[in-house]
Amino acid sequence: MSRKKRVVGTAGHIDHGKTSLVRALTGVDTDRLPEEKRRGITIDLGFASWFTSEYQIGFIDVPGHERFVKNMLAGVGGIDSALLVVAADESIKPQTREHFAICRLLGIPTGLVAITKSDLVDRDIIELVRLEIEDLVSGSFLEGKSIVPVSSTTGAGLDELREAILQSVASVQDRDATTRVFRLPIDRVFTMKGFGSVITGTTYSGSVRVEDEVEVLPVGRRSRARGVQVHGEPREEASAGERTSMNLADIALEDLRRGQQVLHPNTLRPSQIITARLELLADAKPLKEQIRIRFHHLSAELLGTIRFVDDTEGELRAGQAYVQIRLEAPVIAVVGDRFVIRRYSPAFTIGGGVILDAHLPKLSRGTRPEILETLASGSLPERVELMSKLEGLRGLPLDEIQSRTGIRREKLAKDLKRVPNVVVTGNTYLHHDVLGIFRKRAMELLDRYFKDNKMAMNVPKGEFIQKLIPAGAPVNFLLADLANQKIAVVQGDALDIPGRSKTLGGAEGELARMIESRFLDAALQTPAVSEIIRAIPQKPKVIEGVIAYLVKQGTLVRLAEGVYVHRDAIAAARAKLAAKKGQTIDVAQFKDLFGISRKVAIPLLEHFDREGATKRIGDARLVL
Repeated sequence: MSRKKRVVGTAGHIDHGKTSLVRALTGVDTDRLPEEKRRGITIDLGFASWFTSEYQIGFIDVPGHERFVKNMLAGVGGIDSALLVVAADESIKPQTREHFAICRLLGIPTGLVAITKSDLVDRDIIELVRLEIEDLVSGSFLEGKSIVPVSSTTGAGLDELREAILQSVASVQDRDATTRVFRLPIDRVFTMKGFGSVITGTTYSGSVRVEDEVEVLPVGRRSRARGVQVHGEPREEASAGERTSMNLADIALEDLRRGQQVLHPNTLRPSQIITARLELLADAKPLKEQIRIRFHHLSAELLGTIRFVDDTEGELRAGQAYVQIRLEAPVIAVVGDRFVIRRYSPAFTIGGGVILDAHLPKLSRGTRPEILETLASGSLPERVELMSKLEGLRGLPLDEIQSRTGIRREKLAKDLKRVPNVVVTGNTYLHHDVLGIFRKRAMELLDRYFKDNKMAMNVPKGEFIQKLIPAGAPVNFLLADLANQKIAVVQGDALDIPGRSKTLGGAEGELARMIESRFLDAALQTPAVSEIIRAIPQKPKVIEGVIAYLVKQGTLVRLAEGVYVHRDAIAAARAKLAAKKGQTIDVAQFKDLFGISRKVAIPLLEHFDREGATKRIGDARLVL
């Protein structure tokens, strides 16, 4: 039977005995750096494992010193249960409060409290510390949870603490290893002789197998999982909730760093504008808009600025607000991820919250509450409906929904068979309201185009698309929709209004009849356009436009640049030529037959070649 995977993270003030406690519970000394050994404090993340018959529990031992809180934050993103450590001889200290606030802001689901160094004080002092702890955790995820006095030195209370830890992790559901994409936030990078670059982290969701192709984002480097270890043991597969190390092939150590994520290729993508619901801690100073902050997400620390998108004016006092955070570097985030913000300088924790979307366009101040509430608490179909509406004509592809939610395509396809007010084309979700606006604009554009261009036979498809359909939109679907709605007729590379008359009226119609008559009378002695311009008192561009209209209509045939012949004249010439069926005729004979110049004869013969009336053989033609 496979063991359930859980991760427990320590939290608490410096020198309150977190590392000693983990060592007493697991037998593993998590201080690994020489400086940590020398100074007797944890500077970077430490890891240890504890295996029971039912669980494999990974302990993340985090630094307690204020200067190392960012290292602490790098480890808490994947924690299932928080072990808050309070020393009996010092009780609650500033970093105790900050670490506890961070655990609460990150939405760690459960936990417990250990009162360490209990052998150094009287029982009355322990009870006093217990009361202070109960006051601290009141109304939080730790309210009513176990508070266990222990001594790492004498071993007192360790068995009770182990039992309390097991009770704590039993209340946590298994991490999602099947329906969500694989994500491994990197928290350590190093090299091993004979292996090359190695990264470690807690697998946040999904799973990975040895030899899987992987991608490191946001650096954008592809690799493969040449080797995988879980809790220090070689494995064929690592899944959500497991402490994982991975040997990455063909990536140099200098290209890897804490804060990056290892994923399967083409599943998630980086972004720099995060839409979120933010909570400002009660003891934090008011947060002003556009102030520079430190943004902590999983193992990443980034700089950014905050802009309010609800009705918050200027600054936020203790409480919640909807914000967009513009980051100075990309992050890989999905809906539901938690984050913490710290002031830029001096760096201390002031708030945190939950990511609502990492790929929304810029929202305006005072965004409608129903939009923000749907992002925050709507069902998946409701959020997809909203996102598809915000994306406009480009629609919302299934791959994009995967990038925003972290849910695998296969699961999404099942869960999104019915989305209200949305039509699906291929794998793209288009909102009905967006489609309605497009139809209205298409009707207006077609109507305006033909009013402005009275001699136009149709609207060039390329021009229509350029004016109305953005890049990336499902063009074929949108054009087919216009045809289905009887808004447009799409033929080849042109659009037209169904049933629209193709004849010109008024002055343009009279001019067209006049010009057609001149070409009809001239037969194959076709006049030059310049002659018609001199003969008719009208603007040259208008005359050229009418000639172009007659060509599109099929009344005139353009044989070559500046050479136009009436279709009836060509039909008559073809009939006359048919009398010589089976005979050959050269250019000179052809000229004499019709009494025309070489300027007209050559393009007319080439026209007959294309029409299948003649076939070129050397310098002559066989009449077919």
